[in-house]
Amino acid sequence: MNEVALIFPILSGLFFLIGFKIVSLITDKKRINVLAISLAFIVMIGIIFMDLLPEIMDISYRVSFSKNGKILIIIGCILAGIMILKLFDIFIPNHSHHHTEKEKNKEEHLGHQFHLGFVISCSLILHNILEGTSIYILTLENFTGGFLLAMAVGLHNLPLSIEIGSALEDNKNKKIVYGLKIALILSSFIGALILVLFKITISDMILLVLLSISLGMILYIALFELLREIYNYKTQKETLYGIIIGIILLSIMILID
Repeated sequence: MNEVALIFPILSGLFFLIGFKIVSLITDKKRINVLAISLAFIVMIGIIFMDLLPEIMDISYRVSFSKNGKILIIIGCILAGIMILKLFDIFIPNHSHHHTEKEKNKEEHLGHQFHLGFVISCSLILHNILEGTSIYILTLENFTGGFLLAMAVGLHNLPLSIEIGSALEDNKNKKIVYGLKIALILSSFIGALILVLFKITISDMILLVLLSISLGMILYIALFELLREIYNYKTQKETLYGIIIGIILLSIMILID
């Protein structure tokens, strides 16, 4: 049963592959990118309020620390997650939010798109490794529940993969692009596989720390990266379409849960 339980983490990762394939088949990259940005923003807000915050609150009740101590740990780790991605802003070149729909400097625009795809990828790899462990553990206890969780995670992954794929599509460094895509596709499976190979039992404290860091990273992307992009493209109808599709996806995920 332990090996069978690895199927669902793989399934959730395959949604990334589907999203990347969709991007490669679409010729109008500009429009799909604008739609994907607003769609990814809504989905990330959903991850925060439907997934991470409830999970952090639930785990915090099981951690044997004082209430104030747990609050400090959570806030500190959220800030650490934010600072990790802020460092990417500092050290990754060719990144600027001050661009318009009629970009004059194509190289600057491509650098900006790569940066956006890179930081989202890094945060999601950590997040999905944790998701993979959750899917695996739940599948061992409840096969149907594991399947439903894998589908819910997959529905999160699909719009985000479209955003990442469209952001990385034109980058010349194909090795980095392929590496990020492979890591995203396999991240949930890797999380589950680590538990199987090393027989690791993750304590509630470690899980609380990792989830809080993940929350900080997701917050940074949603508020300081994607929200700025939405403002830049607020007049385009694809922005509205992305928001509507995101809300529909979140509604489906609520029904599945």
